[in-house]
Amino acid sequence: MNKDQFKNLLAVNLRLLNPQVTDRLRRKGKVGAELTNKLKMQFLLNGLIFFLVYGTVMLPINLAEYPNMFTYYVVLFVLLAISQSISGIYSVFFAGKDLNNYLPLPFKQKEIFLSKVTVVALNVIPFIFPLFIAFFSTAWHAGIMIPIALLLSLIVFCIILTIILFACAIIVFALTKTSIFRKHQKMVMNGLMVITLVIAMAGILLVNNSDYMAGKHQAISPIMLPLFKTFVEPTSIISLLNWIGLIIVLLILGFVLKRSILPHLSSQLTSINSQMLSNSGKRKHVDRKNLNAILDAYNRQVLKESNILLQVLVNSVALPLIFIISFAFTQIPSDLPLKWVGVFFVGGLAFSAFITNSTTVVANMISLDRGSLEFVNSLPISMKQYLKRKFLLGYIFQIVINLALIIVMIIVWKLNLYLSLSMILSTIWGTYLISLYYFSRDYRLRITNWTNVTELFNRGGGNMAIVLKMLIVMILSVGIIILYSFLIGTGKPAIIVNGIVAFLIIVLSFIVVEHYRQKFWQKFE
Repeated sequence: MNKDQFKNLLAVNLRLLNPQVTDRLRRKGKVGAELTNKLKMQFLLNGLIFFLVYGTVMLPINLAEYPNMFTYYVVLFVLLAISQSISGIYSVFFAGKDLNNYLPLPFKQKEIFLSKVTVVALNVIPFIFPLFIAFFSTAWHAGIMIPIALLLSLIVFCIILTIILFACAIIVFALTKTSIFRKHQKMVMNGLMVITLVIAMAGILLVNNSDYMAGKHQAISPIMLPLFKTFVEPTSIISLLNWIGLIIVLLILGFVLKRSILPHLSSQLTSINSQMLSNSGKRKHVDRKNLNAILDAYNRQVLKESNILLQVLVNSVALPLIFIISFAFTQIPSDLPLKWVGVFFVGGLAFSAFITNSTTVVANMISLDRGSLEFVNSLPISMKQYLKRKFLLGYIFQIVINLALIIVMIIVWKLNLYLSLSMILSTIWGTYLISLYYFSRDYRLRITNWTNVTELFNRGGGNMAIVLKMLIVMILSVGIIILYSFLIGTGKPAIIVNGIVAFLIIVLSFIVVEHYRQKFWQKFE
C-alpha cells in the first residue's frame, strides 16, 4: 500500500468528517498539511475530553471486583459498536456520492477501503469510548501500573474495534451481492438494522436481568472470562488464550476481506450505486392540485433518496434506547400521588432534549435539498410555507420516535394514567421546542454539496459534540429532577412548588417560541 496516497485519502476524509470545523480552520488560514494536523489534533483533544468525562464516572468503580458489571459494559458498547458500524459502512460506501471522484485516480482498492473504514471508526469511537475506560479501570484497579494498563487497554480496544468493523463490512458487502438486495435495497438494510437493534436490546435486557450489580467477586460468564482475565491477570494462561483468539479472529476476517471484498470493491460499488440511481429514477405519477400535498410528497421523496431514515434509526434511536433500558430498571413506585405529575412533566421535557439531536430528521430536512433550495427560492411560492411543511414533516417524524420510546418507558416503569399523560404531553411540547432549535440550526449550517449524510450529522462538532451534548443534558436534567423531587417529597407545599415550575416552563416556552418566530421565521416573510 502506498502510504502517501493513503494519507492523502485520509486527509480528504478528515475534511469531510467535520465540514464546519474544516471551514473554520480554513478561515484562519490553515491549508494543506497544517490543516490536516489541526484536524487530527482536534480529534485527539476530543478524545481527551471524553476520557475526562467518562473517567470521572467510571474510574471510581472497581470493575476488577465486579466482573458482571464488566460484562455489562462490554456487551453494551460492543452491541452499540456493531449497530453504529453497520449503519456507517452502508452510508460511507453505498449511500455516498464521492465514488466517481476516486475512479479516475491511481488509488488502490485497499487504500480506498481503509480510508473509508477509518472514517467509520472515527464516527463510532465517541459512542464506544467507555469501553476503553472500562478496560483501563479494570486493569488499574487490579493493580497494574498505569502506563501498562493504558497500553494494554488501548491495544485490546483497537483490536476489538477492528474486528467489529471488519465483520460488519463483510456482512454489509455480502448482503449487497444478493439478488434481494439489488431489488429491495432499503428494505434489506432497514431489516438488517432492525435485527441488529433487536439483538442489541435483547442482549442488554439479558445482562440487566442477571443482576450484575449484586455482590463482589461474583462469577463471570465463561464467554467474558478470557477478556476479563486479560486485564486482571494479564500473564495467566487464560489471558494468553484470549490474545491468541483475538488475533486469529482478526487475521481470518482480514483474509476474507482481502480475498472476497477488496479485489471487486470498485466494480461492486459502481454496480450498487448505478442500481440505486436506476431505482431512484422510478416515480409513480400522482395528480396533486394542492400545493401543500405537492411539497409533502417532495419532502418524503427526499428522505427516501438520501437514505437518512436508516441513519436516524441507528443514531437517534439505538443509543437513547440503550440508555433507557439501562436505567429503566430503577424502581419507581407505581402509586405516586398526583403531586408528582410536575416532576414527570419536566422528565418528559428533559427526555425530548436528550433524544432530539443533530442526527434526527428535523435537524437535516433543509440540507437534504442540496442545491434545490435555491431553485425553490426562485419559484413564485412562499419560502416560509415551503420551510414550514418541511418542519412539520420532520417534527411529526420525531414525535413518532419520541412517543414510541416514552411508551416503552411507561410500560417498563408501570406508570399510572396521570403520570403517563404528563410525560406524553411534555414530550410532544418539548420535542417541538427542541425541533425549532435544530431546524433553524440546519438552515444556518446548511451544506449543499455533501456526499453522504454523515457529513450532515457531523456539522458543529461531529459525534463528539452529539455525545457531549447528551451527557450535559442528562447531567443537568438529573440535577433538576432530583432537586424538584426533593422539594416535592420533603413536605413542601406541592401546589406552590408545581405552580412555580409551571410558571417557569410557560415563560421559557414563550421566550423560545417568540425568539424563533422573530429570528428565523420572519426572515422568510
